[in-house]
Amino acid sequence: MEKKELNKSYYLGILKCLSYPIFMVGVVTVIPSLLFLFYPEEKALMQYFAIPGIAYLFLGYLIRLFTQNYKVTELKKNSAPVVVLLIWIISIFLGAIPFFLTKDYSATQALFEATSGFTTTGFTVTNFKTVSHMVLLYRSLLHLLGGVGLILILSLLVSDAFGMQLFKAEGHLDKIEPSVSYSARTITIVYLGLITGGTILYTVFGMPLFDSINHAISAVSTGGFSTKAQSIGYWHNVPVDVTTVVLMMLGATNFMATVLLFKGKFMSVFKNSETLVTLFFIAAVTPIVIVQLFANGICEHLPSAIDNAVFQVVAVITTTGLSTVDNFFPKSTFALMPLIVLMFIGGNSGSTAGGMKAYRVALALRSIFYDARSATESNRIHRGRYFYHFGKKENFTKEEQNTNNSYLLMYLAIGFIGTFALCLCGYDFKDSLIEFFSALGTVGMSSGIVGRDMSNASMWIIMVGMIIARLEIYIFILSGNRIIADIKEFIQNRKK
Repeated sequence: MEKKELNKSYYLGILKCLSYPIFMVGVVTVIPSLLFLFYPEEKALMQYFAIPGIAYLFLGYLIRLFTQNYKVTELKKNSAPVVVLLIWIISIFLGAIPFFLTKDYSATQALFEATSGFTTTGFTVTNFKTVSHMVLLYRSLLHLLGGVGLILILSLLVSDAFGMQLFKAEGHLDKIEPSVSYSARTITIVYLGLITGGTILYTVFGMPLFDSINHAISAVSTGGFSTKAQSIGYWHNVPVDVTTVVLMMLGATNFMATVLLFKGKFMSVFKNSETLVTLFFIAAVTPIVIVQLFANGICEHLPSAIDNAVFQVVAVITTTGLSTVDNFFPKSTFALMPLIVLMFIGGNSGSTAGGMKAYRVALALRSIFYDARSATESNRIHRGRYFYHFGKKENFTKEEQNTNNSYLLMYLAIGFIGTFALCLCGYDFKDSLIEFFSALGTVGMSSGIVGRDMSNASMWIIMVGMIIARLEIYIFILSGNRIIADIKEFIQNRKK
């Protein structure tokens, strides 16, 4: 009897936990309906956001009321990933409803747009010729909520013991002391501060306020949604380009590193293996893209080529996907391979960016160096293996090296499986490879597959890639183990 009561309390505690993100989705769903005050011609669209938004708020309140006597305590082994997975799946389904209600999206298209928004990928099936300001703002708000992390906000609201498990399960490995709630609060303040600063700069440089807000959210969340079909290239404005590059870099930087930057601890940030890898690849690939821009006749002058090349390279490695050059991937020839490598690498751990993460790539590169050195030295020589983590020299073991390499192999394997699946939908290998790895890295730059006329099957394949990218592979492995264990436990209890 006690065991059944314990299980009941456990599951109701998780249900209580789910009430918070439902409430948060309700808030971001209601906000676009207020735009009728500024755009009265869109008043008829209010109902598509206000009604579901209020319903989500009410549902979150009811769940919270029903579970108020149950505490959110420590989770069972591997339960945190299950909670994280549930939160994201529920949020995506709820987030898709307003898109579907506008009748501009089919059910699958609505789910695709919501998935792209929450995972900060930036792929879109939106018709920019008919899209409303309410829909544009809503898309950006999904980036806002998905970028900072539903779990990060949740960590502010639950106990530190529970919050720490969720915090780590979503990939935030660096805790800004002294507690999880303090870490979450600090990161949220930095995140919103960058968006506010970006909005001000965009407005100063001539971008309308509505577009400024949306693009500041998109750049800092490394999302990629834009209010224009031509993305940032619509403005042809160098200060706007530079502002976007800075925001994308800060968004893709480990939040702990951003905090250290604001504290003036520059050496701690730049003496960091992850930071060095990112800067190295930006410096290496930018000249190649400059030559590509000249070769294609896209840019005729060096300053313009440098501006556009730096923008495209940063947009890819930060997995943002904003662009100053329309359809740059299909136009690329010799620059395509280096850009795909950047897509694989992605941004920093503990940031809003996707990809393998520069931390893992840095660890893999140092592992290759140490393995090569060991192969040429005497067996009697034993040297330590280390990398720099925010200015500190930290050792890593062979076991950590093997775990890291296993993750990279799984990432590539999933990428090629997804590529093969898109090939089965009738697309050629090159386009399928770019499209699925763009989804798996939450880059959102398309080779031409993503669009309103793409098949439902291809949309579902890319959606799976986006969700895996945002939550990372181990979430699904650990969630599967926990779900199987819970099913076995349920069956055993039924037999008793």
